[in-house]
Amino acid sequence: MRFRSGWREERENSPRAAVDNEDKPRREILLSEMNAEQLAETTMNPLKRTLLCVRLEDAVKTEEIFVTLMGEDAEARRKFIEDNALDVKNLDV
Repeated sequence: MRFRSGWREERENSPRAAVDNEDKPRREILLSEMNAEQLAETTMNPLKRTLLCVRLEDAVKTEEIFVTLMGEDAEARRKFIEDNALDVKNLDV
């Protein structure tokens, strides 16, 4: 499992909003790429982080979705995304 967090400034200038001065899209910084100062200012700061509790009520259905999205069957992945695209909430681009 990988957790992500990025600088507020980078989120404000993310690909959703604009591109940077070099016309390259910005991306979120992975936790593994952050130094101690960045972690202290972002992820480890309780005033700036959001924690979500995720419960797996239906483990079988969860496994099916995971295999569809992470598996090698590109057509099944495309169909799942197309079928569910309009129901997405909190999309992290």
